Amino acid sequence: MSKDGKNRVYEIAREVGLKPQRLIEIMEELGIKNKGNLSIIDDETTKVIKEYIKELRDKKKEDETRSRKIAGNITIKEFADRFGIPLTEIRERIMKLGLPYKPTRRLSRDEVHYLAAELGLDVPEFENAEFLKSFVKRAPVVTVMGHVDHGKTTLLDAIRKTSVALKEKGQITQTIGASTVKIDGDEIIFIDTPGHEAFTEMRLRGSIVTDIVVLVVAADEGVKEQTIESLNHARAAKVPIIVAINKIDKPGADPERVKQQLADRGLLPEEWGGSTTYVPVSAKTGSGLQDLLEIIRLQSEFLNIRTDVNTVASGTIIESRIDKNIGPLATAIVQTGTLRVGDYIRVGNIVGRVRFMFDTFGKRLSAIKAISAVEIGGLPDIPEAGEIFYQLESAEEAKEETKLIEETLKSKITETNVPKTLEELLKGLESRKEKKLYMVIKTDTHGSLEAVKKAVKEIKSNIPIEIIHEGVGGIVKSDVLLASATGGFILGFNVRATAEAKQEAKQRGIEIKTYDIIFELVEELTKLLQGMVVKEKKEVVLGKALVKETFKISDVGVIAGSLVTEGRIVRNAKAKVIRDNAVIYNTEIASLKRFKEDVREVMKGYECGIGLKNFNDIKAGDEIEVYSSTEEEQ
Repeated sequence: MSKDGKNRVYEIAREVGLKPQRLIEIMEELGIKNKGNLSIIDDETTKVIKEYIKELRDKKKEDETRSRKIAGNITIKEFADRFGIPLTEIRERIMKLGLPYKPTRRLSRDEVHYLAAELGLDVPEFENAEFLKSFVKRAPVVTVMGHVDHGKTTLLDAIRKTSVALKEKGQITQTIGASTVKIDGDEIIFIDTPGHEAFTEMRLRGSIVTDIVVLVVAADEGVKEQTIESLNHARAAKVPIIVAINKIDKPGADPERVKQQLADRGLLPEEWGGSTTYVPVSAKTGSGLQDLLEIIRLQSEFLNIRTDVNTVASGTIIESRIDKNIGPLATAIVQTGTLRVGDYIRVGNIVGRVRFMFDTFGKRLSAIKAISAVEIGGLPDIPEAGEIFYQLESAEEAKEETKLIEETLKSKITETNVPKTLEELLKGLESRKEKKLYMVIKTDTHGSLEAVKKAVKEIKSNIPIEIIHEGVGGIVKSDVLLASATGGFILGFNVRATAEAKQEAKQRGIEIKTYDIIFELVEELTKLLQGMVVKEKKEVVLGKALVKETFKISDVGVIAGSLVTEGRIVRNAKAKVIRDNAVIYNTEIASLKRFKEDVREVMKGYECGIGLKNFNDIKAGDEIEVYSSTEEEQ
């Protein structure tokens, strides 16, 4: 730098190690006028130029460091290990991003970079236009969900009839459990599922095949329990939600009430400044159906969903059945590549050859490109809904896959999945990218629900707690599936889990924690979140009895004529009265009789008369649970 504080371009270029021409380009980027190598630049401008050059070099260095993570010729599992993300997350996303799922397939460097960038991982932005040319626009896959009797099936039927009637506007059929609509040259694929539980089960087994959820709510009834459950399951899958307010033609229809109810749960309408589209429709009259289809089409354009049709064929099974004449049939969504008759495929532990295919219009096919719904025949067995299928290169690879399956099944040791404790769940968060504890809350009443939610939100912890679903009533299978899908647990207050839910929780390793006293719930949860030792009150169920009928006896009260269904009923033991999987009273066994004789205990399979201390509101169908409690550190 010169003594007078001035500097020529070539002098600065020499100082920063750049060619003068490159420095002139940088000056132009900064809007600094120059006269080539004769320019005189003051000290302040020199400082600005040097700082900008440093920023450029730091960014380049950072990009180079991030680029070192990108290596080609690796499998999906090696990709997961390299970037430290769960393999299940890749399984859920990869086909929706247009790349095939095949465990043994090796990804090119471009594919690794593209996948990492699309998953939001720490890599430079993907900008290879030549690579992206292989991706083409695809049809969105839409799942219709909502409360029972709010018109989900009727709405699909109405769309089908409307589209057929309009002819040039579109056509639709539903011969294989999927519906394909054509609107202005674009396709929409509707998947027909029994409800939110099936939706989540499919997601747990394989990929999220759904791009958009249409949540159906009846305008005359508003938001119901299954509406909320469907909403939470859709949110867990992180897909866009469009609300179809159905039955607007009925007396008492109040679309604004529906909007308010869902706005309170985070689905703020666009006209109120939110991002959720609400479409008033009538499946009965056909009103609003074309608007709904158009909104779906526009939403899919916004998502910019694409796939590669010239790669390995892969996709998801959405249902399967046995045809008495032709054997196993599987309905699938082909999500990548092109599936052809004669191809060998693997789906779960089944390897087979595609013998024939039909599209949604019942037309026999020799090949079908992604993304399409298709019925596949020729597999040796029926696969489960939600399983991913992928194409095998040859008969030799099919034999190798079959041999591998047989060896794996022979060597596999059956293990009982012990439910994961909350403490183990919290430790597992250390290795997760998103450090958040997900929770499903079920209580006996709405009052209890509000109290538990308030108590949970007031717990001070470094780990954020997100309530993914809340409801009144017993803990059911759907709750377990949602907890499993999000890696969370279930918190119950004054409720019990159904037998089906307990079994599902055991298989999936989901902990169900139940409480009857709110301060114990708060105290234990607080200590666990703060990593403290908890003296947990362990309740040991001694037995259960089902109330068959009741008898009112003078000076004694109500006696419950019961059948012991589990364990034993013990006189003077602690007891809970359970109705509809909710605990309605805590008491003790005051009296216990077999016929007319007082007894100390009654075993499983025998009938008895039970008197409860300070409780006479016992009814047929209630369950009496007898237990003892101890405290132990966990």
